[in-house]
Formats: sequence, C-alpha cells, structure tokens
Amino acid sequence: MTTKKINISMSDKYLKEIKDFCRSEKISKSFLIREATAQYISSFKKEREKEQQRKDRLEAMQIQERLREKSKPLDMQAELRRIRDN
Repeated sequence: MTTKKINISMSDKYLKEIKDFCRSEKISKSFLIREATAQYISSFKKEREKEQQRKDRLEAMQIQERLREKSKPLDMQAELRRIRDN
C-alpha cells in the first residue's frame, strides 16, 4: 500500500488531545487518524445501509397496504366450506 501525506487543519485543543492520547497509547498520530477514519467511514456506511433498509421496509409495507385495499375481503368460513364441499 502506498501512502500519501496530507495536510489537515484543526484547533489547538484537538491537536493537543491527539498528541496526548498518542503519547499515552504509544501510537503515531498517523495511525490514530487512519484508524479513526476507517471506523468513521465503516460506521457511516452501516448507518446509511440501515436507513436504506428502513426505507425499503416502509415501501414494502405501503405496497402491501395498497394490495390489501384492492383485494376483496376474504370470508374464511365460506372459503373453507367451498373447499370442503368440492
């Protein structure tokens, strides 16, 4: 894997937090930012996927409701008699 250098801007407060954390955990700032970015993107994609599934379920429920409204009511007793008598 090739690596590229990038420049990012952040407040002194966050930079100090990052430096302190990396020092205490004995990891590089690059490693922390790579890991945090990977986790953020993964989480974002999962959330987007869940939202799409919610939309798909809602659409399916709406289709079922429209089909239910179009179909005639089913008289189960009459249907059972018809099956039994045939």
